[in-house]
Amino acid sequence: MGGGLFASIFGSLPVGAIVDRVGRLATVRAAVVLCGLAILGMSFVHGALGGGLLMAVRGIALMGYMTAEFAYASEIVPRERIVSATSTLGMIGNLGFAIGPALGVFLWQHGIGRQQYLWAALFTALGLIVLLGLPQRHDVHSVQRRRILMRNAWFPAMGFLVGTTLQNGVNNALAVLTFHDRGIANGALIFSAMAFTTFALRYPAGRLVDLHGPRIVAIPTAVAQALACLLAAHAHGWIEVVVAGGLFGLAWAAVVPVGVGLFFERSTSRTRGAAMGAYNLAFSSGAAIGALVAALAAQLGSGYAVAILISGAAPLAALPFVLASPARTRRVSERTA
Repeated sequence: MGGGLFASIFGSLPVGAIVDRVGRLATVRAAVVLCGLAILGMSFVHGALGGGLLMAVRGIALMGYMTAEFAYASEIVPRERIVSATSTLGMIGNLGFAIGPALGVFLWQHGIGRQQYLWAALFTALGLIVLLGLPQRHDVHSVQRRRILMRNAWFPAMGFLVGTTLQNGVNNALAVLTFHDRGIANGALIFSAMAFTTFALRYPAGRLVDLHGPRIVAIPTAVAQALACLLAAHAHGWIEVVVAGGLFGLAWAAVVPVGVGLFFERSTSRTRGAAMGAYNLAFSSGAAIGALVAALAAQLGSGYAVAILISGAAPLAALPFVLASPARTRRVSERTA
């Protein structure tokens, strides 16, 4: 299961450069083909090594798809709605990830095992057919000889995203087990509450970033996550777990628009793929670091409470660097991008 995460960490920046070089549409279509082949392979491959390699291929494909998708969508919508329109695309993924695992387990329990991958590959192929109809006029290719992989101007945004995604790694590793030990029957309620709150609030959060800028919205985002972590650290009942999940969802609804807004204002159409590659690198790194924090806290005996409190402090620590970073309201030239 870690294959996709580690592949995303090492592949984010190169994939971003590829998106700028070959174009959004070519990348998004190739990513769907690669994802479909990986899912199809899961129908037949057994064992941890083969499964891990296919999950790595799928992780690269999904990351390439999202990078190209966000970059392509940013060329379609009006400038004044670019953040809300682009970040709202993530709502579809959130809904899919909320439904898919539970549905997969349900089908498995009722005798439908590896056949699920065959059906998933079929749906992926149908998705590819839809993508073939996307208009070419919104595609962008970079003709620059010098490839842009990383810019110093993106570091504050990356730091904030790493800080806000630490909680993903910690919660995925320890939350359900910890809440079960505390006598809470269904600790996974924290994820359900987070997913539905995120889905409901993602578009309003994006519009706030459109209207007021990412830095203003970053402040309540960091505060909401800190409060969520504080409540989760001391939750001993299902109501506290649900409220903590709601606060996590409130923060997570705004994390993506804030990150997209910060990256978009410091990139151009021809460097947007690289910017989204750095964006994905920050997300993957934050989740991986959070998992390591959880593992270390468990090993030292301090457990979930300390790990999740660290996750609450991280975005607050990164916030001053975001607020101090200069806003770019005019379109940067390709030479400086």
